[in-house]
Amino acid sequence: MIEFVVEGTPRNHRADSRPQWQARVRNAAPAQTALLAGPLRLRIDFFFEGATDLDADNIIKPIQDALQHVVYDDDESVVDVCSRKLDRLSPPPVIDAPATLETALNSTTGDFVYIRVGAAHPEVTFS
Repeated sequence: MIEFVVEGTPRNHRADSRPQWQARVRNAAPAQTALLAGPLRLRIDFFFEGATDLDADNIIKPIQDALQHVVYDDDESVVDVCSRKLDRLSPPPVIDAPATLETALNSTTGDFVYIRVGAAHPEVTFS
């Protein structure tokens, strides 16, 4: 499993600044001795302040593409995606936050994205 934080506001899949955002994502990813093998689950939590016009689904593709050859070989190995937007000014309770996320919540000002990639669970649940 790999997790990390990217400071700043994500770009959607149509933004002119998409390449710069993808470079930022790649640079924030921890160095890997081996790429993760699928099937994988990608989790994206976008923490913003006040308001945003970004849709949770439109920030997935630039991040997923940026992680190719950095975290995993090909984004086709990602079979499960969870993307959320969370307003830092009226936060929901964060329960059992991983240390990386907890640190970002307590020390980062402004927008950031928490990214986590790990093994996908093979079971199919509807709860």
